[in-house]
Amino acid sequence: MIPDPAPEITRLDPTSVLDAFYDAEMRYIAAGGARDGASFAEMAACLHPEAVMHMGPSVPFPGDWRGIEGVKRFFAMLSDTWVSMVITDVKYFNGEDGVAISMRVQLTSRATGRTADARLAQFITFDDGLIRDFTVFYLDPLALNAACGL
Repeated sequence: MIPDPAPEITRLDPTSVLDAFYDAEMRYIAAGGARDGASFAEMAACLHPEAVMHMGPSVPFPGDWRGIEGVKRFFAMLSDTWVSMVITDVKYFNGEDGVAISMRVQLTSRATGRTADARLAQFITFDDGLIRDFTVFYLDPLALNAACGL
């Protein structure tokens, strides 16, 4: 008797994972983030254990954030910076090794109450159907800093 082949692993398509992640991100920020006890679990479920988020040096939250705990710390800092976030105009450009995303975000500063209307691009790769690497570029990082009073 020939054994059955191993079942193929079912993976969500990248845009479904990203949609779930961005929806969870907006709920997390709206709930006040880590400072108010918001759960990071929905976002964590979309992340590879070795996920890395790369943010440029000119934004209020620079650096490389490594592993699920590092990305969680990034989002704690993000929610300390912004009291609200609305993501719109999301466009996905699927590639062989990942997804490029263009989006608009409206972010309201916790410190000043000012809102930044920002365009950004993200380049995201996946591993085992989970987000592995984010590289984020803001069109106008100075506008983010100005909204925060920096």
